[in-house]
Amino acid sequence: MELLHICSYYIGNKLYANLIKELSKSEINQHVFVPLKNDSFTGSNQLPSKYKTVDYYYKNILKRYDRFFYFNKTRKQLHVIERSIMSDSKIDFVHAHTLFSDGGTAYKLHQKYGINYIVNVRNTDINVFYKYGVHLRLFMYKILLNAKAIIFLSHAYKNQTLSVLPSYILNQIENKCYVVPNGIHDYWHENALIQKNTSISKKVKLLFIGSINKNKNLKTVIQACQVLNSRGYNVSLDVIGDGPLEKHCKELSNKLNMEKDIIFHGYITDMKSITRVMDNCDIFVMPSFKETFGLVYIEVMSRGIPVIYSEGQGIDGFFENGEVGYSVDPNNSEMLCNVVSKIIKNYNNMSQNCLKRANKFQWKNVAEKYQKLYLEGKINER
Repeated sequence: MELLHICSYYIGNKLYANLIKELSKSEINQHVFVPLKNDSFTGSNQLPSKYKTVDYYYKNILKRYDRFFYFNKTRKQLHVIERSIMSDSKIDFVHAHTLFSDGGTAYKLHQKYGINYIVNVRNTDINVFYKYGVHLRLFMYKILLNAKAIIFLSHAYKNQTLSVLPSYILNQIENKCYVVPNGIHDYWHENALIQKNTSISKKVKLLFIGSINKNKNLKTVIQACQVLNSRGYNVSLDVIGDGPLEKHCKELSNKLNMEKDIIFHGYITDMKSITRVMDNCDIFVMPSFKETFGLVYIEVMSRGIPVIYSEGQGIDGFFENGEVGYSVDPNNSEMLCNVVSKIIKNYNNMSQNCLKRANKFQWKNVAEKYQKLYLEGKINER
């Protein structure tokens, strides 16, 4: 199979490279089209030359005004793909990695050449393009209706997206919508624990990993720590990350007389260093207001650490409540405190569940799901 990836955000996220790397182990020749705004990004996240079944096409074609002239952008991308890729290769199938930026070009290829495609729906597609680009919605519906499959990273995000679509569109696409989450880095699987040798009662070490901003909601976690301490628990909190509200959160810690109980480690990139902090903690807490998926929840699960996450966001829907942790209302610190108590009571069982369930989030499994969708879509060519 000759597969074309249209991937506008390839240079900004290594997740795409992880998928393409895993797909390269199959009998698929991959052509990766990456539109750029600047030549300096050429080669970003590119796999080494030993991956001979993967060809990259970094093309500096994007201009600032393209955000205002969407159809001109899709036509431009179509023409470049025709000249630089289709002139030498017969493309069998297309994977558009975003609905608007990539899906529009995939739809035009489908209309002109009859090439089938699947499309991913991501955060900016719904919360930016769909929300503010009202004039583009009819075209978006055509992209969805003609796609062989529509992919979401999480159940929560699928439900959120489908809830805003008109019923006549929803009725036609609902049976071809799938949830395919990202995998976590192989490091976490290769170094996963067999069992976390920990039992906790009144002494609890919480962990937060993420940007210290309004969305990630560290403030509520700090406030919950104070409440838990007032109830007789001995709670501490390790924070990995930085951001615009770091100073504010440190001041809040001081105000609540918890400066000795909350350790700010700053931004850490080395996985081994992160692992050392993780393994010294008991429960992961990140009640984000918005979370498309949140790989960090799965990463900490691979260390046997139960997780607290937000209702209707991120990993909510992948697990039964109480299986690997609990979902909470991110505005409700009281609810957060209560689920910490529940996790303590069932800690060992929940920790083992985390280790088992994290193992499912491998790039090998993700690639297999996509391969199946590619083959089904190609077989059903019009």
